[in-house]
Amino acid sequence: MLWVHSTRKKTTAVNRASTLELLASFEDEHENLLRLALLIAGDIDAAERSLNTAYEMATFGAYPFPFRQLAEWVKWVTIMSAIASTLDEIAPYEPKYVNRNCTHSEHLLNGNDSKLQNFRNFLCATDPEIAIAELDPLARAVAILRTIARASIDCTLPLSLSADTVLAANCRVMTWIAEKRNRAHADAAPSRLEKL
Repeated sequence: MLWVHSTRKKTTAVNRASTLELLASFEDEHENLLRLALLIAGDIDAAERSLNTAYEMATFGAYPFPFRQLAEWVKWVTIMSAIASTLDEIAPYEPKYVNRNCTHSEHLLNGNDSKLQNFRNFLCATDPEIAIAELDPLARAVAILRTIARASIDCTLPLSLSADTVLAANCRVMTWIAEKRNRAHADAAPSRLEKL
């Protein structure tokens, strides 16, 4: 029997998000999105401006994505808006990371790894004021890109920095998160006297 294969591509219907669904997503995620923008910008007013810019970009731009990806896309637009608005604050920190090397292979983990997921959860639960006080704007931006946006280590494009600088900043923030998590676990663990 002769089989004839069609060269015509089959189109699949994709449920695209409407403008109302997009606006609802911004409203539903407002607190989380503001928190992400605050972690990057370091200032509540700048964070709110970034969120408004992200909202405008999403509303007036093209968004050819399926509905199931809407929440992630809204986060991404917010992160990009916050980074774009704070590039002037991020850039002066580049010299701090020049000629620094990362020797931690676990810092190169991809976004699907459980350790990076744990870092993401910890960063989301951390008081933004602590992160703002202890991490510079470059480290915070890399932290959000790597953990929340699941960007690979070559996430240099939005930051307009070299890959080596981003790698060194990533090392700084991953080390900071690991230290904070370990301290939190040590503080939560009962002492030997409490066990008696």
